[in-house]
Amino acid sequence: MRKLLAAFLFALVFVAQSISLQRCATPTPPRGGAIDTLGPVLIPEESTPNFQTNFRPEEIRITFDEWVELDPQQEIIISPPLELTGDHQPRLQRKSLVLPLQGVPLRDDVTYVVNIGTAVKDLNEGNPTENLRFVFATGPVLDTASVSGKVVDAFTGDPLALAALTLYDNLADTAVFTENPTYFAQSDESGSFRVSNVKPGRYRVVALVRNPGARGFFADYSGVFPPTAVGFQDSIIAVEDGDTFIGTVLVSPVPIAARVTDLNTEVYGQLKIAVNQPAINVDLRTGREYLRSNLNDTIRLYYRERAADTILLGRDRLFSDTVIVSGTAADLTTLPPLIAVDKTRGKVNPGEGINLVFNRPLETVDTSLVRLYRDTLPGAVTYSATLDSLDPTQLRIRAGWQQADPYRLELLPGAITDWYGRVNPDSVIRLVNVESTEAYGNLTLQLINLNGAVDYILQLVDGEGTVIVGTRRFIHGRFEYTAEYRSLKPGTYRMELVYDSNGNERYDSGDLRFGRQPEAVRRFEVEPLRANWEVEKIIDLENN
Repeated sequence: MRKLLAAFLFALVFVAQSISLQRCATPTPPRGGAIDTLGPVLIPEESTPNFQTNFRPEEIRITFDEWVELDPQQEIIISPPLELTGDHQPRLQRKSLVLPLQGVPLRDDVTYVVNIGTAVKDLNEGNPTENLRFVFATGPVLDTASVSGKVVDAFTGDPLALAALTLYDNLADTAVFTENPTYFAQSDESGSFRVSNVKPGRYRVVALVRNPGARGFFADYSGVFPPTAVGFQDSIIAVEDGDTFIGTVLVSPVPIAARVTDLNTEVYGQLKIAVNQPAINVDLRTGREYLRSNLNDTIRLYYRERAADTILLGRDRLFSDTVIVSGTAADLTTLPPLIAVDKTRGKVNPGEGINLVFNRPLETVDTSLVRLYRDTLPGAVTYSATLDSLDPTQLRIRAGWQQADPYRLELLPGAITDWYGRVNPDSVIRLVNVESTEAYGNLTLQLINLNGAVDYILQLVDGEGTVIVGTRRFIHGRFEYTAEYRSLKPGTYRMELVYDSNGNERYDSGDLRFGRQPEAVRRFEVEPLRANWEVEKIIDLENN
């Protein structure tokens, strides 16, 4: 009997200790059994009631059936935006998500949507909630209209995920730059969005990709963290009950301010201006003649006479940096000799010919002092010599090249004259091997039904989207246009046609500040090009 009593007391103490330990221990996932694959389940009776009207909560509490945590990679989105800083940040209390709103100003007669999405997950397996929303109205009506559409990159046409599509009931032009929107939603991986619980009315539409450091959802260009990309619709939209589909919003990267990173004026007749980005505008205040050539992010400006000048650099109409040039008497004796500075590498593409780059702009070529020989044959080969229209420092030699033969190019002294009247003092000799034309293919593109009042930029890109050097063509005032590309490497190409709306011969992205939409870009697939093959493609811009 005593043994049984002792065993009973021991068991009772063991159970008591076990219960005590369970109460004090940190919750841990149970061991064994099936793996939990479900996200936290909302318990309505322990949560703040959803879909309330005339509601100005001091706190929103959403309680789940298990312990939860916040996913730091996901954001709880509230539309219209609320400034939730400090003590108003969302926090967790055991199994509840709590949003403290005491003292947070709320708009009148507006429906608020708290998009939790997948920001909450269970503590054990990390299963997230799905499409969880909390909705309330500060007025007597819960708005149920919605606005849907898609956000894409203006140039590539690719969908943009996590872009904020914003709606403004304040239709003033400045509102989109200074205040948070009335409603907004984020696009998904396909670029699609739906702004829910919108009040019927008229709205301005702006899409933006936020800078990670930004606190607001508006296009604050002058702030510390401006948006990285912005797009907009030209017209005000009218939202009615039901869903209003607004189509596609084109978004362009926000241009960064142009800055000069280095300036080299050591060589007379040349300014080498290194900038923090390519393709910026240069405004020459004196109107003095310059020739310009670009090499990536370096601008080379060539001049005949050096005088005091102010050069503004920037993008579009926003000039953000300045170069001051001091006046100095001309001293042409300091000019270095006119020489070819390039070094031909590998085999020459027969379609491109031999390209020579000199250290100064060229004025003329005396073809009587230029010789081209094939292999060791004594007779000279007929050729053409042309100065590059885009880069004044380049000379190109073309000929009816024979199959895969070596060539010798000779430019005798005096063959090249630069725009200072100086000539090359020494011979320029190049020994090159020209590849066989059979290793390349030819492509002919015929464009019909062009708009004669529109300028275009035509270019070829490879499979990775890189523009093929030398394939860019500028089309002005034409109804039809044929582009012939000889000696292209075998591969897959795509044609890009930019509608050059301002005729500046470069693609211009959109800019909300100037109410300018990005220039339109159309793309056309081309049949894969094989070696020793010819591809012809007709593109009808009205019916394609």
